[in-house]
Amino acid sequence: MRAARECQKFGSVCALRCHAYLIRSERYLDIEDVLMQKLASASRAEVLELIGKDFFRIELLSGEWRVLFTQTRVTDSYQPVASDQLRMARMMAAPDQLAPLVNTLWMHELHDKWKPITFGLQHLTYGLPLASGLIGAVFLEESTEWQQAEPTHEIMAIDADVYALLGPFIHKLVDRGDFSMLARLAADHCESAIEFTADRWLGLREQSQARAPELVRMIDGHLITPESYDRALAAMKRMLDAHLQPSLDAWLRVHAERGRYALLFRDIRREAGAARPTISFAVGGGR
Repeated sequence: MRAARECQKFGSVCALRCHAYLIRSERYLDIEDVLMQKLASASRAEVLELIGKDFFRIELLSGEWRVLFTQTRVTDSYQPVASDQLRMARMMAAPDQLAPLVNTLWMHELHDKWKPITFGLQHLTYGLPLASGLIGAVFLEESTEWQQAEPTHEIMAIDADVYALLGPFIHKLVDRGDFSMLARLAADHCESAIEFTADRWLGLREQSQARAPELVRMIDGHLITPESYDRALAAMKRMLDAHLQPSLDAWLRVHAERGRYALLFRDIRREAGAARPTISFAVGGGR
């Protein structure tokens, strides 16, 4: 079995996206020994330098690589390297060792189960050859450019089928207090979202405290499961003033009845490095 010699077994992992680099077997075999030694310790730039410029890249969303990496066959065969603190998501599969990965991707029961979150996984499934020995694959986390985006207060609605797949990862991030990674994961896979300026977000809490105090407790709890969706929806409708919360009003009229969602309440003040708004403050990949 070819795998990184220095690997970190799966525990809690980060929510960033991951890129799969498909490399011709000749190039893969040239860099394999060095990559095996450095996969867990090299910088992203160093790994990209080893990969070179002749590759086909497929992007996996935050939840996609999580469900793939945590499949027993994939974990045992390739020993993915994952670290939440280092924002790392890496794995390598040699040309003659692709079978466990290919077979996992072509399992019909997984294909159907993963359908609610599938984006890049479908491209990866059809991009990997059924015959071994033709290409190798290197999985590498995305750059940190996404962290420079302006954070926004939001309520994100996650479809129940998506939540069924990603719920364990979401709860780990909530328990760990890694709210920036939680927002990234939810944004990749939510059905819809309501954005709030800072003054309207603070106003949401004040209006809820006066008319539906249970909604404040939901906001402070970060997450509502699909089982509690009806209660959250009823509380939103009780506190709503369409003139004060036009975005919430539009979402309730257009999206709210389309399903029973998990709701993630994103307060950017919880996120490291985020702006600290007051009532008067309003806010609206390399290789």
